[in-house]
Amino acid sequence: MLRLEAPRDIPQITDGTEADEGTVEVTNPAVWLRVLARQQKQAEEDLAQLLDLCGNTVDRTDQRLVRIENAYYSLAEGTRYVYDRLNANEKIAEEWIRSELSVAANAYQSFTRNVWQAIIECTQESNERQICQATQLARINDALSFLGEANTARN
Repeated sequence: MLRLEAPRDIPQITDGTEADEGTVEVTNPAVWLRVLARQQKQAEEDLAQLLDLCGNTVDRTDQRLVRIENAYYSLAEGTRYVYDRLNANEKIAEEWIRSELSVAANAYQSFTRNVWQAIIECTQESNERQICQATQLARINDALSFLGEANTARN
């Protein structure tokens, strides 16, 4: 069973409030749905870590941060679509799986690359930087797996 939570938006992540939408439980979810839910949750945690680490030093006009936020919203839109369909007990459109799932997977890959590069740059200690670099590699591998799952579902 999978508990799918509606994605939070960036202000909710920043101030730590929880989403009001609740959760949907899915029995025997497809592999791509499990991966999408995991990637969404991981993106929320990574974004919270970046904002926590950089605090008030984050420049909201920085183009990299804009790209991070755009990639996050793209991933969140895909997750929101699935959440809304399941919450309304509606079928997920096959057309969505064929097109938008790959968009979400690409958004997660872009998000991961940019957010972890920003985290590494904000990290001062060399030991912590090495840990962040290892985490970045793990997240990129997760993103590549997600792309593989999305392509399998799409085909």
